[in-house]
Amino acid sequence: MKLRVRTRNAMLLGNGLIAHIRKVQEYRSKHGKLPAHPYLTYTQLVEQTGAKLAMVGIGNPLDEVMTAVHEPSVSEKMRGLTIFVRPKNGEIAYGTGNHDWRGINAKNVMHYRKDVLDQDWTDVAFTSTEHAD
Repeated sequence: MKLRVRTRNAMLLGNGLIAHIRKVQEYRSKHGKLPAHPYLTYTQLVEQTGAKLAMVGIGNPLDEVMTAVHEPSVSEKMRGLTIFVRPKNGEIAYGTGNHDWRGINAKNVMHYRKDVLDQDWTDVAFTSTEHAD
């Protein structure tokens, strides 16, 4: 399944999150539990993907990823993908700022986490509609 986003940075971040989820799933399969730190920081995600953006600018590409996984044709189990990247303090401030969490909040985040980890991410990838310069 191809998930379309507008920018190359959103594509890189989305695919980086999918790669991270696959690693967490593999760890869970081998060890029967999640790793001690199943989430990435924003810095780790950007460094691992090679996205070109300032840390203060990560919200817009992640919003694109969130929009793509909430398209009607996309499995509901994919909707919590962006909860696997967090600020350094590990806390997500749901419903604050300019970002739409689309119903994800502190009460239901564990349900979304379970769904993402139970999802088969084989053959799922983000693609960008932005032309490379």
